[in-house]
Amino acid sequence: MTLPERLVKAFDDFIHLMGGDNGFIALTAFYVVMVGTESAAYLIATRGRYDLRDSINNAIVNIINIAFDAFTSFVAPMVVYEWIYSHVRWMDAPPIWVSLLLAFIGHEIAYYVDHRLGHRVGLFWAFHQVHHSSNEFNFTVAARGFVIDGNIVLHMCAWPLAFIGVPPVVWLGMHGTKSVWGIFNHADWIPKLGVLEEVLATPSNHRAHHGVQAKYIDKNYSQVTVILDRLLGTFQKEEERAHVGLVKPFYSTNPIKTELAGLVWLRDRMRSADRWQDKLKYLWKPPEWVHDARFAEPAYRTVDIAQSRAGASLVEPN
Repeated sequence: MTLPERLVKAFDDFIHLMGGDNGFIALTAFYVVMVGTESAAYLIATRGRYDLRDSINNAIVNIINIAFDAFTSFVAPMVVYEWIYSHVRWMDAPPIWVSLLLAFIGHEIAYYVDHRLGHRVGLFWAFHQVHHSSNEFNFTVAARGFVIDGNIVLHMCAWPLAFIGVPPVVWLGMHGTKSVWGIFNHADWIPKLGVLEEVLATPSNHRAHHGVQAKYIDKNYSQVTVILDRLLGTFQKEEERAHVGLVKPFYSTNPIKTELAGLVWLRDRMRSADRWQDKLKYLWKPPEWVHDARFAEPAYRTVDIAQSRAGASLVEPN
């Protein structure tokens, strides 16, 4: 067996691990080890300058998500994927290296679509802003999200792969493997990676995605590469260091308040409208849309970091 063949086989074995019965356990192990190592390093190297309360909040929010989100965002769409693959696919499974390549490309496209919708549709942003509401940027933030801000759109976008014979275990394995990168690119301590910044969703590029400066908002949606961002005009390098969080900062470390903050935001915006037609528009219009200029949030695109955070502590009372 040649070296390229060995590499393909090794990657295939890893994909089947991540997509198999023990995939969730493996991904959880990666997350726990990465979070534990990073937090310990921060606490030792910075003498305690690590927001442990925020990290614990992120962990609790993640547990809530796992408990309530598994069926709607994962099991249900994957049942459809399995049915398509087993009953109506158009061709036999291609060679493994082709399946792996198709799964990677398909996942990049699906992730981009799912992520961009999460930022550009009012209802979806009410869900997704929970992930952005932390004022920290570390491995624990990777799993912070709303209970129904899962990957249902992502997995639905994968259904065409089932028709062309990409096995479900390969799709799931690719999803799990790329999720490890999704944890990695929330590392604030990793410096810029030179030429890799041009092609990969590095921690620096993803920190820009979490940034509240106007130039960074709604940029860098991709998970592993930035190819689609470049092609579709949503790529932005991190120039000055990104300030992460929401343009209207959220400080609570109460898991329930964290989970409901986006819905509270959406409720308030809908209440500001008198006509039901305008109320409903807040569900599908972009987050910055308002029915009346008097209710605009001018800081949404032109946030002044010094003014928006002047005098604010990192954590407010719960």
